[in-house]
Amino acid sequence: MTGPQIESQERNAMSLGELAAWAWRETPPVHRSTGNLLIHIVAVPMFVIGHALLIAAIAASRWWLLAGSSCIVASVALQGLGHSMEPQAVHPFAGPRDFVRRLYVEQFCNFWRFLFSGGWFTGLKASQEKR
Repeated sequence: MTGPQIESQERNAMSLGELAAWAWRETPPVHRSTGNLLIHIVAVPMFVIGHALLIAAIAASRWWLLAGSSCIVASVALQGLGHSMEPQAVHPFAGPRDFVRRLYVEQFCNFWRFLFSGGWFTGLKASQEKR
């Protein structure tokens, strides 16, 4: 096996910290288009809020469970749409485990690093200058 197959196996063997470091290196090249950046600034907080609603549903109402689940599903769908706008595609997922691990690393760690380090705004400015 060569190329993406080896990389996928290596990614599945990575610790969460190693995966976060790998994903951090991969974040800027696949977050460059204006549309994708604007979708992410809305969709990632929606994903996080969806999880907060799931937790709140334990003490509150079943309707919050529905609202939280809807936020999460909508967020993932929107981000998929956003990534389809990028000239450089994300690395293919190696399977369900790889999808879940990478999704949660991006949503709860690397997006916020990207945002608060200035990477999101830098990417947005660069995408607007290309127009």
